[in-house]
Parts: sequence; structure tokens; C-alpha cells
Amino acid sequence: MDPQFRYKNILESITGGFFALDSEFCITYWNKAAEMGTGLTSLEVLGKNVFEVFPNAKEAELGEKYRIAMATRTFQSIETSYKDDRFEAWYDFRIYPTENGLSVFLQDITEKKTEERRKEIMVEISHAINTSRHLDELCIRAAEKIALLFDIPSHLVCVYLYDPRGNEIRLVAPALIEVDFPPDVVHQRVAADAPHPAARVAAMLGPIVTERIAEGTVGPLFPEEIASLHVKTLVVIPLLVQGEVQGVLEFYSIKQQGFIGQDLDLLSVVANDLAGGMSRKRLVDELRTKNIELESQTQKTVEASDTLKKFLATFSHELRSPLNSIIGFSELLTKQLDGLPPETVQEFMKNITTSGRHLQQIINDILDLSKIEAGKMDLHIASYPISYFEEGVRGVLAAAIAAKNIRLEFTFAADIEELVVDQTRFKQILINLVSNAVKFSHPGGTVRVTSQRVDNDLRFTVEDEGIGMRSEDMTSLFKPFKQADNGREMNHEGIGLGLAITKKLVELHGGSIWAESEVGRGTTIAFTIPLIVDAGSERMMQAGMLLETLQRENRSRTSGDKPLALIIEDGPQAAELLKLYIESAGYRVEIARNGVDALDMAKTLHPNVITLDLMLPTKDGWQVLKELKRHPLCKQIPVIIVSILDEKNLGFSLGAVDYFVKPVNRDDLVQALDRVHLLPRTDRQSPSVLVIDDDRAAVDLIQVILENEGYRVFKAFQGKEGVEMATREHPDLIILDLIMPDVSGFNVAYQLKQIPATRGIPIIILTSMDIDEETQERLGAHVTSLMSKGSFTKKDLLREIGNIESARWH
Repeated sequence: MDPQFRYKNILESITGGFFALDSEFCITYWNKAAEMGTGLTSLEVLGKNVFEVFPNAKEAELGEKYRIAMATRTFQSIETSYKDDRFEAWYDFRIYPTENGLSVFLQDITEKKTEERRKEIMVEISHAINTSRHLDELCIRAAEKIALLFDIPSHLVCVYLYDPRGNEIRLVAPALIEVDFPPDVVHQRVAADAPHPAARVAAMLGPIVTERIAEGTVGPLFPEEIASLHVKTLVVIPLLVQGEVQGVLEFYSIKQQGFIGQDLDLLSVVANDLAGGMSRKRLVDELRTKNIELESQTQKTVEASDTLKKFLATFSHELRSPLNSIIGFSELLTKQLDGLPPETVQEFMKNITTSGRHLQQIINDILDLSKIEAGKMDLHIASYPISYFEEGVRGVLAAAIAAKNIRLEFTFAADIEELVVDQTRFKQILINLVSNAVKFSHPGGTVRVTSQRVDNDLRFTVEDEGIGMRSEDMTSLFKPFKQADNGREMNHEGIGLGLAITKKLVELHGGSIWAESEVGRGTTIAFTIPLIVDAGSERMMQAGMLLETLQRENRSRTSGDKPLALIIEDGPQAAELLKLYIESAGYRVEIARNGVDALDMAKTLHPNVITLDLMLPTKDGWQVLKELKRHPLCKQIPVIIVSILDEKNLGFSLGAVDYFVKPVNRDDLVQALDRVHLLPRTDRQSPSVLVIDDDRAAVDLIQVILENEGYRVFKAFQGKEGVEMATREHPDLIILDLIMPDVSGFNVAYQLKQIPATRGIPIIILTSMDIDEETQERLGAHVTSLMSKGSFTKKDLLREIGNIESARWH
């Protein structure tokens, strides 16, 4: 047999491809296996340069191997792949030099390589699933591994999580900070007729494979990249566990739809593993949430139990002591009155009176604290000479001061003659602090009360030279039913409520309190309240404050008509003075001298801001405000009430921007008018606030306050409902209570920060729970601000919201 014929038979019978190249890299032989492996017949390739037949090999490593083998006459080998829009294949090339050129054997190792790669990626996906801390991280890392598996950019792989609470899927991967996904893509309602294929797949529980790539999630966001990659097919498959949808996987492929079957087989394996991981991680997250909630409830139960035990022990002791005195001396007087000398009877009656007053003080303290914690204590603000409080403290504590021969010194700032505070409660603050200082001073010692102005605050200090406190006792100084033990055995009466109540009262005034102490050297307790000064002429002071505020409001106006201020004031001199001030600030001013004219002018002129006195002729300010807020042309005009009437709740409910009892504080008025800028304009949607609280009365109060400020308010009375509503409505702000019956506020805050769609929403905690350092640490970075219901006012809430909005703008 002809050897050449025999060699040809052998080359045609082998399973691997074989072809020969001459010294010019032209193909001289092409066997049947090469034809089958490449889809190219020998008639199509013989005589052609190998780099003409396979142009992508010329600059690749395979082409370099050809050139090296030809030049050095040495054996070369390489494993390489070939990919187009129909298939992807891997080959093992073995290149042998011959007398006339090169002999090339190639073996299709696609199946082997695919299996190796599949195992490698599956191991990586499993590792990502098992080591991810939460569901979102799992989805993001799995998407990155799937992208590697199919050689596409990771942001072209989308993973959705299914939320059964809202029957929607939520886009988790890709997590692109620089890309703003449309809300209807991030949250898709699951339905068979949904506009996006991912939501339809979740409803039908079956895959979608289509060449309509524009329907994909990220296709419209990266059109140039999609075009450069020559993407041909969109694949969307459900992630199922026992027929229940866990999520959806969506990715793009460069292969044509008819050649993607092998990829779908591989994807089914990946999808099963990913869905199983999602299900397990979801259960783990739910368990973690339950554990956090249980831990929170347990901790609160323990703390409540400890507090109750301490309260009962202290309270029973403090009640028994005065009651024993009252009952004992009363019995003696009842049975032996005729036989007792007058001085003894007088001493017994004195003891009964002292014990009764002590008992009354204990009961009053408990009622005060309960009222403050329940948010039921209202302040009645008015202006009082600062000397009034010195006289009050000296009068109430005269007996205690005399008993220990204490020298009580008052040094008030010379430029502060009057305070605008709640007279009863502010005097209670000073009495509590001075009484404590006297109690723990050495006989013959000195207690100093001072005040000074610090920026826009007024700082008071009460300093004694007594026994002092240890640093470890300072942490619980202002907590209820807490009393320090070091060296205070000389006077231990009381149930530990004085400083706790004092702290609450200071905070109700918008201030803060702290203490400094050293054992054996004494204690200094300081507190601040906002500076509220009566400048002597009330109208002059108001004009000055309004001038500064309107100047600030007018700074942003660089062109156009001057803004208009409508002053509703029946006093001619006061109105003219205000007019001069406001016009000098660049405003046009109109004056209404009674309620009827005020309404007509507001409807006709539509001013930028209105100042309103409530004491008006013909029609009072209440009726004016009510009609302004009902009229479509006037209801958005900011109205600031300045009046001697203390009816804040009524003013807020009728839609006032803010309410000040004369004399008004300058900074407060500036803040009120600054908030005018936060009101929604006609060209943008009103900002929205979600309130999550089981206390319906508290929610209704917040709703009244915020809706009158121009906000849209959503309400949720349970934690689970709140999370669902936040995910669905995506509000601009969330106000959250910590104590709720179904899911605690701690868990709500945690869940909201795990969901990408709600992670960036600022959260204000508004709760009756004591927000101590440990609680703040537990909340961590989950919340933006903390507020206590016990000291909550409209001004506080709007200030917090204003701070958040300012931070966003800056």
C-alpha cells in the first residue's frame, strides 16, 4: 500500500483534528475531524493562510506558538478557546515542525474545560453563599461569580430578591453607587402581565429567553457597552426552592438564542444552589432578627424588674418613715392630749406637718416624673424678673439653709434681667439643685448659684463645697431611683427622683444638664436653656428679630419683584415701626389692621409671609388663621403667630408654621422663617415622612404638625407594616418608635438598613424609652437622630428635620 495513502487513512480515522501548514502558514491538509470540529470544509480552507481562516488567532497566543514552532523548529503546545455568537469551544493544540512546515493536532477539550470551570465557579459561588453575612451581600457576590462564569461584566448580571410581604421583587445586584436605577426597576410588582420580564418570571415560575435585550433591567443604562459586546440574548430565570420563588436571576449572553442550551443547563445548577442559599440565609436573617428582638425584650424586662424592685424598696421605706411619724404622733395626741404640756403638743404637731410635707413631696415627684415620661407636662411660658427666682429659692429652702448654717450666694449675669420660662418648673429646677447642694454640703459651707450668657444660651451653675462624688456614681446621677453611696450616709432621705425630674424639666425648656464632681471637694451641676431676653420694648424687639429673619430670607432673591410681607397688627405705632424695618430689608410691606381686611388682602396680594397677632378687632386671629388655611390661594402661605395667648396646640392644629408666646426669642423666630424654605414648591412633589409607632395619639400629633408644614405623612402602627411601607413608598424621612408590640424599633431600623432601597433614608427615633448610652450604641449607625417623647415638642421635631434636610443640601 502506498505509504502516503496509509498515512492519509490514519489521519482521517483519528478522533482529533489534524491539519498541515507549509512554510508560508498556508493550509495544505485538513482532515474530517477538523471539518467537524470547526464547521469548515477542506474546500473552504485549503491553500488559504491559517491567519486568514482564523483571523483572531493572529495576534493571540496561538498565533505566536505557530511562529515560534516555524522559526525554531521546536514542538509547541497550548490550550486555548474559541468563542463567537454560536458556541464556545476549547482546544488542545500540539504543533510539530516538519520538513515542509508544521503539522498541527487539535483535540476538542470543551467538555473537560467546561466541567473544570463549572466546578471551580460552583465552589466559589458556594463559598460566597456560605460566607456572606446577609442576603444582599450573598446576591452581590453570587452575581460577580456568575459574570466570571460567562465572561461578561458583573453589572450585566442582575439578582432580585422576592419579598412575599409586598409580592414584589427587589433589585439587589448589581450594587452600583454611580447608577441611579429607576424606582419601578428596583421594586417590581410580581404579575404575569408586568412590564419587566423579571417580574413576569417570578409570577410564572418559568424562564424567559429572548433576543429582545432592550427589555432587560440594565440594558437601557449601558447601551454603548451592550452594543460593543455584541450581546444577542437576554436570559431571565426564577430562583426556586420546592416551587417557591426566592428571587430572579437575569443576565445577558453574547450567544444567539438557538445556541444557549448548554449555558441554560449550567445556569440551572447555579440557580438551584443560589436559591437554596437565599432560602437558608433568609431563615438565618429572620432568626437573627428574632434574637435581637428577644434580646431587646429580655434586657428591657430585666431593667424594668430591677427598676421596679429598687423603686418599691425605696418607695416603701420613704413612705413608711413619714407615715410612722404622722400616725405615731397623731395617736399620742389623740390619747394623751390633755396630759401633754403645750410645748410638747406644738412639737408633735410640727413633726406631723414636716412628715406630711415630706410625703407630699414624694408623691409630687412621682406624679411629675410620670407626667413628663407620658409627655403630658405642658410648659406655660411667660416673662419673669430673674430676681424672682432667687427670692423663691431662698424662701422655700430657708429652713434647710438655716439648719446647716449654709451661705447661699447668687451671682446672675448683669445683662440678663428677665427670663421667659415656665415660672413654676424653672423654680423647681433651681430648688432641686440648690436643695441637693445644701443637703450634701458641710455645715457652715457655701453654695453658689451663678448665671452667664454663652452664645445664644443662658448657663446656670449650682456649686457646693461638700462631700463630692466618685466618677462611677456620675453615670447614674440623673437616672430615676439612683442615689450615690459614697459618704452620703449623713443624709439619705428621698427616692432619687429630684435630679431625674430636673433633667427632664431642663430638656423640656430646650436645654441640657451635666455635672462635675470630686470626692471631698464638692460638686458643680450646670445646665443651659435657650436665651430668651425681654429687651424692654416688646414691639421693638419683635421688629428687630423680624428684620433679621426677613433679610436672611431675601438674600437668595437676586432678581424679580421684591418679596411681600403682610403684617396683621391693629396697633398703628407698632405696625408703622415694623413697616420701616421690613422695607429697609428690601421687602414690600402691606398692613392689615383687622381680621376682615387681613383675609381680603391675603387673597388678593398672596404675600410671601404673614405675621399674625391673635388679638384683632372685628374678626380675631384664630378665625383669620382658620380661613387662611382653608382658602386654596392662601393655605400655603407661611403664618407665624406672635401673641400673648398661650394656645400652642390650637395654633398648630389650625396650620400655623410656628407659635411664640410673647416675647418671642430671636433664634426661634429665625428658625421658623428659615423653615419657610423647606415648604414644598409647586414644581416639586411634597416631601414625605413615614411615622412608625403603635401609639396612635402620638402618630396623629406628628401628622398634624407635619401636614401643616407641607409634608405628606404615611402612618404605620406596627414594625412589620412600617418596613413594608418604607420599601413600597420610599419616604424622604422615617420617624420611628423603639417600643412596639410586634417588631421592636431596633429590628425595624436594622431591617431598613439591610434593604438597599431604604438604606439611605434618614431615621429619627422618637420614643418614650430612656435613650441611654448603651441604647445609642446598639442603634449604632442605623439612625440619624434620637428624640425623647418626654421632651418632644413641635419645635424639636422640625429642628431635627431641618437639620437633616440641611445636611442633604450641603
